[in-house]
Amino acid sequence: MRFKHLKFMGVGSMLLLMSLGCSKESTVGDALEPINGKAVLKANKTNTYYGPQISLGNGHVRSWIRIAKDGTPEELGVEMSAKSLTGLPSGPGHTSLVLPLHKKAMENTPFDHVFFNWNPEGHEPPGAFDVPHFDVHFVMVSVAEREAIPSWSPETDLLFNTYPPPGYIPDGYVTPPGAGTAEPLMGKHWLPLSIFSAPGVIDPNYVFQNILLYGSYNGKVLFLEPMDTLEFLNSMASFSSDFPLPDKYEHSSYYPTSYNIFADSKHDRHYISLSNFEHRDAD
Repeated sequence: MRFKHLKFMGVGSMLLLMSLGCSKESTVGDALEPINGKAVLKANKTNTYYGPQISLGNGHVRSWIRIAKDGTPEELGVEMSAKSLTGLPSGPGHTSLVLPLHKKAMENTPFDHVFFNWNPEGHEPPGAFDVPHFDVHFVMVSVAEREAIPSWSPETDLLFNTYPPPGYIPDGYVTPPGAGTAEPLMGKHWLPLSIFSAPGVIDPNYVFQNILLYGSYNGKVLFLEPMDTLEFLNSMASFSSDFPLPDKYEHSSYYPTSYNIFADSKHDRHYISLSNFEHRDAD
């Protein structure tokens, strides 16, 4: 995500890589899970299913989902090898990857794929997100539909600024009119109101490490987007938090209610995940 013309009111080079096919499912007896801010082993006889490995830096990244014995999803995320945090592209612009989801993830959650961005110089607004970080879009439409999203222009303004009906974006999230936070291949981004000290003014005390955004386009909710700094991932620290939820949903499915970051130093892996899924009926 790259912000521009950021003027809030109340309510580029790109590398695109895609790989088809997913790895075989892996049945495990122990699953790594963040509990009380720490990654621990939970013996729950879950099945973990992986998407294909995609090259990033000197390592790789891939999607995964953990599903309970009764078939309900428990956690959906991105796994990054430790080497993926080294040898990353530098300079202006951002690197983008499409991370396919295993069919089990597509069948049991509303998500279709992950659109993953590395931003070596961050992006606007200054003083907030202008540090090296990753944007991890968990997307609820097909790759083709997302890739059809154009750049903002006066001609496409209505598509970006036709917002979902009331109730489909949680209270406490805002997006600007016009071009602000409108991105091609992504959509319109919604930020937590809590990071502002006044409309359009980032709180000077706000320190970006981890944050979760919503996205929309042409009246539909498109994605959930954790944003996480390279510095935080390198620290091997853990983070887990519930996030605001909408009152209404477009599709009947299992939706996440928490967002996590944790590391497995033994296997040199980093994880960004959505968890604590709950079933919601379409409105």
